[in-house]
Formats: sequence, structure tokens, C-alpha cells
Amino acid sequence: MVSEISILIPVLNQNVLALVERLLQEASTLPIAFEIRVYDDGSNPATRTQHQPLLNLPHVVYQEMPQNLGRSQIRFRLAQEARFAHLLFLDNDVLPVHPDFLHRYLQARTAGVTVGGVAYGEKPTPGTELRWKYGRARETAPALQRQKAPYQRVFCSNMLVERSVFMRHFPQREVAGYGHEDTLFAWRLQQDHLPVQHIDNPVWHLGLEPAEVYLLKSQQAVYNLVRLYRQFGIGAETKLLRGYARLKKLGLEKLLVENSHWLFPVLKKNLVSKNPSLRLFDLYRLLLLAKYLRQ
Repeated sequence: MVSEISILIPVLNQNVLALVERLLQEASTLPIAFEIRVYDDGSNPATRTQHQPLLNLPHVVYQEMPQNLGRSQIRFRLAQEARFAHLLFLDNDVLPVHPDFLHRYLQARTAGVTVGGVAYGEKPTPGTELRWKYGRARETAPALQRQKAPYQRVFCSNMLVERSVFMRHFPQREVAGYGHEDTLFAWRLQQDHLPVQHIDNPVWHLGLEPAEVYLLKSQQAVYNLVRLYRQFGIGAETKLLRGYARLKKLGLEKLLVENSHWLFPVLKKNLVSKNPSLRLFDLYRLLLLAKYLRQ
């Protein structure tokens, strides 16, 4: 069993007081040394004001970065300054599903990386239907299913990792913007034959983006996937690149690209609606992929 842990939460424009209080409440009942580091990565003034109470909480280290470092670098900074050898990374828009969340991690951890999983509520808030639908269909899965392909669902949104493993393998600067830093991290773990253990210890994903915002993030993620594919040969096994390879083999890739000028707005109209189609979302991302691969 792990005897000490650093809980690391990067923050950008999200109120994490409820999350920190929940973690403090449980951690205080466990026979472990712990800290909770909350690093604000350029939030708006209102969010920073909300987080001032964190300065007075025991076991909590709250810092505000003078400028935005980005998703990878803020996590790397948290790991560098963490006190303990085991790191629990959590996103700033989650809450544990189970009341014994920390205990489950401490009991189950047998590998250099342990992933707890993610869960989504029964109903989306208006405007977030696309993100909710994608998350429930593509990200939520029991541990037994995830363990069949352990490197495919390595999410830093809910992950326990040895500090030495994280520092050696997590990308600090190779991925900019949104998307696929986890993909590069998992690929490096696989290259070094480091085990990944999946357990049933999910967090609720609460901060669902409106469809317009999520489409912009998806565009950045596809761009990053193309960069990783070209630079490291990563991603050929992803559903997106496998779909692209099939289209190219059938001679349809060129036809899609030539018609993208009218396909994009038609697809977007569906994706921002109350009933978005994940098949059309896949097509939307395939069009983006084809566009970036031709650049």
C-alpha cells in the first residue's frame, strides 16, 4: 500500500473548492502522508478570487502562475514540485464517484501507472449534448474492458503514477494546445514495456463544454494527432487514422476533401444540435484529418 501521495490539480477557470474539500475529508481519515497541490494556470480574476480560501487549508499548496503554461507544462510543473513519490493527477472539473476514492487507489495500485476511469451523468446540460454523448460512448468503460487495451485509455484526468515514471515519460513541450499529450505519454509507456493497471474508480466529468467550444478543441486534437503521427509514427492504431486508411484504400479520401467546403457546415449544423450524431462527428474529424495530412 502507498504510504504517501501528492494530489495534483491544474486549474483553468474552474472552481475546485468542492473537489479539494472532498479529497481533504477522505485523506484525513487515511494513515498516509499527503498534500494537495492546486496550481492556477492563468484563470480569470473571478476564479482566482474564489480560490483564495485554499491558502488557509491544511495540506493544501495553492499557487497562481503569472502566465498560462499550457496543459502539459502545468502538469510537469506540478510533478516537479510535488513532495511525494506517488502522484494522483485529477482534472479541475471532476468529482470522485465513490466515497472511498483515495482508499481504492492506495489498495489497488500495483503498477507504475493506475487509471481509474471516467463517468458521465444521465442527462447533459443544454448545449453540451455532443461532449456528453461522446464521453458516454467512447470514454466510459469498466476496468476489465479498458485492461484489454491498457494503453488506449490512459487519461491524466484521473491517474495515479510514480513520480519517476511520469517525469521520464510525460511530454513537457512536444504537444501544444488541446489533445493527445496522454496519447504520447501512453505510447512511451508502451515502448518501455511499463504496465498500466485499470481499476473501477471513476470520477464524474462535470465540466462539459458547449458544442462550439468542443468542436474547436477537437480540431486542435486532430492537428496534434497528425503532428504526433508524422513525428513519432504514433496513432496508426487509433480509430480515426484507421478510418482514414480505409477511405484512402477505397479511393474516397480525395472525394471527401474536394467536397469539404460544403460538408463542414452541414456536419456542424448537426453537431451543435440537441441530437448530434457520433457517426457524423467521426466524419467531421476525418475531414479535418485529411485536411491536415495534405498540408
